[in-house]
Amino acid sequence: MIGELLGSYRVVSKVGAGGMGIVYLAEHRLLGSRAAIKVVRGELSSPKTVQRFFDEARAATRIHDPGIVTVLDFGWHGNDAYIVMEFLIGETLTQRLGMGRIPPLQAVRLAQMCALAMAAAHARGIIHRDLKPDNIFVVTDPAVPGGERIKILDFGIAKLIDNDGDSSHLPTHAGAIMGTPAYMSPEQCHGAGEVDHLTDVYALGCVLFHILCGRPPFIAQTPGDMIAAQVRELPPRPSELVPELSPAIDALVLRCLEKVPAHRFSSMTELVRAGSMITGDNQHIPTIPPMQALPMTEGTSEPPVPQSPTTLTGSATSLALVVDDMPPHRPRYGMLAILLLGLAGGIVAAKLIGGDRRSLGVAPTAPIDAPVDAPVDAPVDAPVDAPSDVRLDAALARIDASTS
Repeated sequence: MIGELLGSYRVVSKVGAGGMGIVYLAEHRLLGSRAAIKVVRGELSSPKTVQRFFDEARAATRIHDPGIVTVLDFGWHGNDAYIVMEFLIGETLTQRLGMGRIPPLQAVRLAQMCALAMAAAHARGIIHRDLKPDNIFVVTDPAVPGGERIKILDFGIAKLIDNDGDSSHLPTHAGAIMGTPAYMSPEQCHGAGEVDHLTDVYALGCVLFHILCGRPPFIAQTPGDMIAAQVRELPPRPSELVPELSPAIDALVLRCLEKVPAHRFSSMTELVRAGSMITGDNQHIPTIPPMQALPMTEGTSEPPVPQSPTTLTGSATSLALVVDDMPPHRPRYGMLAILLLGLAGGIVAAKLIGGDRRSLGVAPTAPIDAPVDAPVDAPVDAPVDAPSDVRLDAALARIDASTS
């Protein structure tokens, strides 16, 4: 592959490899600009794998936000599917956590940046469904408060509310369990096809809890135990683990982690305004409303025509926030830094980039394609893509049996 042309990009070197895919450094043959190319080998891929691979590219290109990794091109090279992305230089939040907990002010700022990026995604009808430290990349940018900003990676299992008439998009089957258990919302644990933008709010709350406290909200030995905890158990207050954290941070995190979706922040921009009580950043950002899908028309199997909802009002009553009447705007975080594609995420439903991440300084994580009652030694922060007959009921029944 080294020296070959993939579209307009010539492959320069290999960055890393996993079980089903390889990431290369490439240069544009005319401009000389660098890019990262993620390739899934044809002999190792199924039609589902390739479809999810291209769905990732389509989802990312619809958003057009500085907080989302930029997809430059995608296509085929012989029998190999590939995506060309911007080349990021930095580290994932997983790597950053290897050096210890992130200071509270910077942690909340990073969460605000993630929320702003996801607000743009939700406005385009895209729900990530796998926000986690592996999929959040941090790059240096001295032009923003704190000197760092984020790039969200890996939209491989994103849910697209509006497919723009593209019937090639691979839908999620009802009842399928997809995602990473340590960061999955209760409703996602019941079935990935039934979630909306509020599942990403929950996941971001799990991420913020993790980077503040050095661990996710729930600890469990197996994916099944973790799923049961997400559904049944109340999370601890962050200050129970890190006493110096303020009541405002406790309120912010626990609002995200409400079991009932309607009790969470109603939009990512409401979460940003709540965070401004701690950071002072983006205090008056107006709501960016998420796209909502209409219910299915009775007697038909066709998806509804999406429409934009009435602008949501950001109450955030638990933090006593007030939103000024300002014209819509999207804060800019400054100049784009030199970029590196993170291997840490990977496509979840069809793991394209496997667990070998040692070249980036991340401990390898074995993918879980097993049912939710996997063996005890299975890591709970690995993704699952369970078929529809592997249901939450089975996991909860197993937990009940073990405790009775």
